[in-house]
Amino acid sequence: MIDEYPKKLEEELEKKNAQIEELNRKLNETERKLNELNRDLEQRVIERTVEVNRLLLHKTKFIDNLSHDLGTPLTPLLALLPVIKEEVSDTKTKELIDTCIRNAEYIKRVVNNTKKLAELSTTDLYLKRENLLEIVNDLQEKYKAVFKSFNINIENNVDENIYVKTEKSRLIEVFDHVSSNAVNSMLDGGTLTFDAEKVEKKTGSFIEISIHDTGVGLSSDKTDHLFDEFYKTDESRHKLDSTGLGLTICKRIVEKHGGRIWVKSYGAGKGTTIYFTIPLG
Repeated sequence: MIDEYPKKLEEELEKKNAQIEELNRKLNETERKLNELNRDLEQRVIERTVEVNRLLLHKTKFIDNLSHDLGTPLTPLLALLPVIKEEVSDTKTKELIDTCIRNAEYIKRVVNNTKKLAELSTTDLYLKRENLLEIVNDLQEKYKAVFKSFNINIENNVDENIYVKTEKSRLIEVFDHVSSNAVNSMLDGGTLTFDAEKVEKKTGSFIEISIHDTGVGLSSDKTDHLFDEFYKTDESRHKLDSTGLGLTICKRIVEKHGGRIWVKSYGAGKGTTIYFTIPLG
C-alpha cells in the first residue's frame, strides 16, 4: 500500500500536467485567433477610413459643382431684379419682385452655407494666438446698429488677458451665427451676455466661452437637435434668413479646434446659453 501511494500521486501529477498543457494549448490557440481577428479588424478600419475619406471628397466635389451650377444663374437674378423693380411703378408688382429677391437671396445663403459645411470636413484650420476680448469687441461694433434696433443690451464679461488658439475668421463665424440666433430669439429686446473662463481638460487647457440670451428659450426636444443639419426651431422654421445650417457650421468649427459645443435652456421664456471650448492661447 505504501508503494502504491507515490505511484498514484505521480499518475495524478501527470494527469494535471496534461490538463495544464491542454489549457495552455487552448489559450495559445485563442490568442492566435484573437490576433488574427485584431489584424482583420484593423484592416477593415483602414479600408473603411479610406472609403469614408473618398466619400467625403466626392461629397465636397458634388456640392462644389452644385454650388457653381446654382450660383451662376443666381448672380444675374440678384443683380437684375432690383433694376427691374426700379423700372416698374405698380406697387403689387414691386412686392412680387421683392418676394423673388428674398427667395433668391435665401437660396444663395443655403448654397454658401452648404458649401462651407462641406469644406470644413476636408480642410484643416490654421491656429494662431488671438485676444478673445478684441474679437468680442469687434462683434459688438459690427452689430451695434442691429443690437440697438432690436433693443438688445450687451454685457461683455470677457477678461482682456484671455488669449485663445484659433483661426480668427472661423471663430468670428461662430460668434456671428450664435449671436444672430440669439437676436432672433429676443424680438422684444433683452440682454446678450458674453463670458469666458479657463478650464482644464484631459486634452489640455481650454477657454470655455458662453453666450447667454434672455430670449424665448428652448425645450429639451429642441436642444437635443439644435446642431443637426437643416434643423430649425419652431420660431425660425419659416424664416428665409435661417438656413438651419448656422449652428451645424459652429459645431464643425469648434470640433476642428479640438473643442466641443453644447446648449443649455430651461424651457420657454427662460433664455438660452450656448457654450463652447477653444484651446487656450
